[in-house]
Amino acid sequence: MPINLAELPDLVARLDDGGAWHGFWQPGASAHQVWLPTRPVGGAATYVAILPLDKLLELRAEAVLRLWRALVGRSEGKRTHDFPKQTRDRHIMMLRAFDGRAAGASYRKLAEALLGFCGRKVDWDNDPRKNQVRRLVADGRYYVRGGYRDLLRYPIRLSDR
Repeated sequence: MPINLAELPDLVARLDDGGAWHGFWQPGASAHQVWLPTRPVGGAATYVAILPLDKLLELRAEAVLRLWRALVGRSEGKRTHDFPKQTRDRHIMMLRAFDGRAAGASYRKLAEALLGFCGRKVDWDNDPRKNQVRRLVADGRYYVRGGYRDLLRYPIRLSDR
């Protein structure tokens, strides 16, 4: 299927110092990134996707299929590896807890705002939300300090924390 990469609508492209071509194309809700070792040829051409047979093959193959669907004007479909709602909500809560803690909020204030805790100091000492909010902050810190890269490969885990 010959395509003209350089003429894709709303394409953002650049050459790096080594002459490699990087393209970013967002035809709809999702975005696609394309890398070529050189500038694309003028006009339509046929391209080949090379996928290494590694632990990420499944994710790479899905991405190529979604790109192809977008190029031919078909619906890209739902990503098969999207986060479940519960996981997505927990990651949002982690970032809120981390941001609150970085802004100087106490764990107790975070638990009040995020987890619905309302009580006295005596109640706080024995409440399970005390450890829950500490875990949220710690997990948020992990993701902010580079662990977010793990999210790009979900559900595949390449390394342990």
